[in-house]
Amino acid sequence: MQSLRVILAVAKKDLSTLFRYPTWFISVIIWPLIFPLLYILTSFAYAGPDKKGLIVFQKVAGTENIMGYIVIGTMVWMAVNITMWNYGGYLREEQLRGTLESNWLCPVNKFSILLGAGIISMVLSIMFSVIGIIEYRLIYGIKFTGNLIDWIVVFLILFPGVYGLGMIFASLILWAKEVNAAVNVARGVMMILCGITYPIYIMPNWMQALAKFLPFTFGIQAARDILIMDKTLLETAYNLILCSGEGIIFLALGMLIFKLVEKRVKISGSLERF
Repeated sequence: MQSLRVILAVAKKDLSTLFRYPTWFISVIIWPLIFPLLYILTSFAYAGPDKKGLIVFQKVAGTENIMGYIVIGTMVWMAVNITMWNYGGYLREEQLRGTLESNWLCPVNKFSILLGAGIISMVLSIMFSVIGIIEYRLIYGIKFTGNLIDWIVVFLILFPGVYGLGMIFASLILWAKEVNAAVNVARGVMMILCGITYPIYIMPNWMQALAKFLPFTFGIQAARDILIMDKTLLETAYNLILCSGEGIIFLALGMLIFKLVEKRVKISGSLERF
């Protein structure tokens, strides 16, 4: 019960801060439109005047809905990116504000503080995805398949991996005192390996092997199966199982690393160091 009160208190504080300065909402509206447009225009440019490149891409991707294929991959990637920046850098931001050390002295489970911080990232990710789907449908004219329940299941299965990765980043950043470099490297690796704009099968075998160690690779494919390929949850069960299984491993690893870093900062007394 005490942990629940801590989680809700942290979430309430962060949500109050978020909605007190609502200019961030502009980026939530604009970015879903701008980011995939770069890849969509590039794909049409590389296809050539006769569009033969698109025909090849359609055969490899397994769908004629190229725009839908791209926007779903970028939408999932942006949700992961939001979590890495907000959730992954949460403890470091509290440290820069000067509030982390006093919060750390409270007689509560420190992991509850991190879980409370995850709620704000969840809210942002959900808003981003919902607004993105609406904009893609109305502005890009992309037709999505499946039903709302299937969509929710896919995004829920993505959450363990997303928050496991966020915990890993939050812990390592608290120890290393650096956010930008770590997040930029990780999101660059995911952009290449997870196939946000192309099937992973066109990559070399060793890169495909690395891609299969990331739950987002399977989560993105499951989202495409449901949203544009008109498949059921059962038909994409392979991707869902691997995404959830690897996500749980990431989550357990994030909890372990957090405990180790928590012990280290207690011994070294480094919370106040910048």
